[in-house]
Amino acid sequence: MGNVMIVGSSGAGKSTLARDLGRRLGLRVIHIDQLYWQAGWQIRPKAECRALIEEAIAEDGWIFDGNNSSSFDLRLPRADTIIWLDYPRALCLRRTLWRIAKGYGRTRADLAGGCPEKLDWAFLWWIWTFPEHSKPKFERLFAAQAGNKRLVRLRSPKALRSWLETLPQASGTG
Repeated sequence: MGNVMIVGSSGAGKSTLARDLGRRLGLRVIHIDQLYWQAGWQIRPKAECRALIEEAIAEDGWIFDGNNSSSFDLRLPRADTIIWLDYPRALCLRRTLWRIAKGYGRTRADLAGGCPEKLDWAFLWWIWTFPEHSKPKFERLFAAQAGNKRLVRLRSPKALRSWLETLPQASGTG
């Protein structure tokens, strides 16, 4: 794996997996939320966001966590592996609520500065309805990339742990 895209619902663990894979494989980690958001949960202008994404992926050796399908045209041609955390909505919602509770008011490392954790009902609804609005996109993405990319679809944390056990460690990370 040289350039990896990780997609899936919020709360599935994309950022956590990206950091873990980055350590294991010795690859740079790029979080879409650091490029997409500006302080105060303001959406960055689209052209500026795309320029930041292009700059981030210009050099090979990355793991890019995040959905933002409007930037797939930039990332997908460069990715050799796509990992889809296709977890149950209840698990993703529960994990998100836990993340909000333990980090409320603080900004996570995978977010843009000035975007503190908050309770947002629209966001929680987006997670709950993820299988309806986003799962079909990912199914089409996987179907279109079959034979072109390494595709890894994981449907549970247990499946993820088993898959991770098959991966090599970066030299010096033992």
